[in-house]
Amino acid sequence: MIKRAGRERVSILGDEGLVVESGLVVESGPVEKECMVREKHPGPGILGDESAWADFLLSKAALIVASIVLFAALFHLAAGFGALEARDRLDFLARDFKAAVDGVGTMNFPAEPSEAAYSFEENEVFLASPFEKGIEVYVSGEYVRLDGEFDGKDLRAVKPFAFRVLPFNETLLLEKLLSRFGVEGREESPLPANYSEIEAYLSALGMEETVLDTDKTIFIKKEFIYVQEGGKVSAFGCVLVYQ
Repeated sequence: MIKRAGRERVSILGDEGLVVESGLVVESGPVEKECMVREKHPGPGILGDESAWADFLLSKAALIVASIVLFAALFHLAAGFGALEARDRLDFLARDFKAAVDGVGTMNFPAEPSEAAYSFEENEVFLASPFEKGIEVYVSGEYVRLDGEFDGKDLRAVKPFAFRVLPFNETLLLEKLLSRFGVEGREESPLPANYSEIEAYLSALGMEETVLDTDKTIFIKKEFIYVQEGGKVSAFGCVLVYQ
C-alpha cells in the first residue's frame, strides 16, 4: 500500500477508490497511473484589462466618426447632383428659348410668315423647375439670360442669339426710327441713311436688357427695315421679342 497526499497531485487507483480531505487527495491502494492536475485561472479579459477596454472604445469611436464623415460626404454629393441638375434645367430652358428666336430669324423673305409665340408655362422642364423663387428671364439685343436660385446658390444660363434682336414691339421700333431718321423704314418710306449708321443705332437700342414675365406669352417677330442708299432700296431683318 502507498499513501500520498498533495493539493495538485492525484493518483488514479485501480479498485481501491480515493479519499479527498481538506483539499488534499489521500490515496490508498496500489498506484496504477499518475497525472498532474493544474488549476486554470481565467485571464483578466476585456473587463479586467484597462488597455483592451480603451482599445475597444477607441475603435468604436473611430467607427462612429468614419460613419459621420461618410454620411456627410454622401449628403454633399447628393446636394451637388441637385445643383447640377438645376443648372442643366436652366441651361435647357435658355437653349430652348434661343432656338425659338433663332428659328424666326431664319425667315429671310418679307412674304414668309415670320411670327411665333413662346410660353414658358407650356414647357414641362419649366413646370418642374426646382428653383425656390422661380426663374427670371432677361433679353437684350445679343443674348437671353435666365437666373434662378437653388439651395441658396444663384445659377445663371446665358445664350447668344444668332440674329440681331430688339427687345420691343413693332410700334416702338417704328417710333424710334421715325424719331431718329424722319421716316419709319417701311418699303414705301425707306430710311435715307447708310447701312452702317442704321446698324450702329439698332445695336445701341439693344444694349439694355428687358425683363420678360414667364407667366405671359412672349411674341417673336421678324421685322424688315428698308434702306435707300445710292438710289437703291434694300432690306435687312431684325427679330423683335416682346410681350
